[in-house]
Amino acid sequence: MIYIDTKSTDPYYNFACEVYFSTERTFEDDVFLIWHTTPFLIIGRFQNALEEIDAEYAREHGIGVARRLSGGGTCYLDEGGWQFSYLAPSRGNDLSIEFARFVNPVVDFLRSLGLNAALTGRNDITVDGKKVSGNSQYRLGPYTVHHGTLLYDENMENLVRATTPKEYKITSKAIKSVRERVTNIREHLERDMTLTEFRDALAEYITDSVCEITPEDDARIRRIADERFRDPKVIFAGTPKFELEKTIHTTGGTFVIGYRVEGGVIADCSVSGDFFAGITAEEFCDALKGCPYTPGDVKSALGKVESALFRTTADELVKGIFE
Repeated sequence: MIYIDTKSTDPYYNFACEVYFSTERTFEDDVFLIWHTTPFLIIGRFQNALEEIDAEYAREHGIGVARRLSGGGTCYLDEGGWQFSYLAPSRGNDLSIEFARFVNPVVDFLRSLGLNAALTGRNDITVDGKKVSGNSQYRLGPYTVHHGTLLYDENMENLVRATTPKEYKITSKAIKSVRERVTNIREHLERDMTLTEFRDALAEYITDSVCEITPEDDARIRRIADERFRDPKVIFAGTPKFELEKTIHTTGGTFVIGYRVEGGVIADCSVSGDFFAGITAEEFCDALKGCPYTPGDVKSALGKVESALFRTTADELVKGIFE
C-alpha cells in the first residue's frame, strides 16, 4: 500500500487529495493518506449544516466548516488528531458500504500499541469501550474512498460545544457525559508518543511504499479544493422544505425524507441525515420521483437503491414514510 503525507492542515485540500488520487493520478496499489487539520467541523454529505453545529460558537472560536463527500454525522477535528483515507479500486459494480475491510488494519495497529481496541457499532473504533474514531465511506468513479478520524490529543470542550446546535444549552454535565463515551488515544498508551511519532508508526504499520506530491499535483489539488469544497454554498447547503417530512431511524442511521405528492405521485423529494450510502442524495431522490404514492410502489422504487444503503432496508423506509 502506498503512503502519501499530504503535508497540509487544510481539510479542503485534503479532501481534494482524495478526489485527485482517485480520478486523475491513480495507482495500481491502494493508497493511504494521513493528514490533520486546524480546528474544523466536518459535515456529512447529506446533512444540513446549520442544524448540526453551533455556528456562532464555531465563528467565535475560529473553527472552520467543511463538507465531505461521504455520509454520516458531523465531527470536530483539530491539530491534536489525525485523519486517514484509503483509496481502493472498487470491486465491480458493488455499491455497498463495507467498513471492516478498511477499519480492521487500524484496529490491529492500535492493538499493537497495547490498546484494547475494537470496531463497534456502525462505524466506530473504541478503546476500552470509549470512541476514538468515526469512519465513513463513498464511491468516486472506480474507487472506494474510506476515511476515518483518530482522536489522539484533541480539545474535548470544543468537540462538545461546536457540534451541538445552539438551541441546546451546554453545561459542564453535558461535557462530562461526552467524556465518558469519547476519549483521546494518548490517555491510554502505556508508553507516551508524540503526535508525529504516532502518525509515523501508523504509516509504517499500514503501508510499504511512499509517494510524494509533486508541484504539478499540488497545483491541481488546489484547484479541486477551490472548485468542489471551499464554496460556502456547498458547505451550508440546506434541505428544502416539502409538504410532507418524515424522520426515520434505522439501524444504518437517520433519514429525514421530505416529499411533495401531486396527483397521487411523488413529484419531488429531498433526503438528509447521518446515514451512509454508496449513492448521492440526488440518486436516492431520483428513485422516488414519479413513483405512485403507495407502500408497494415506494418499496419497489427504494428496492432499486437498497443495496447502496448501509444497514437500511426498503421495508424500514417504507414503514417510516407511511406510518
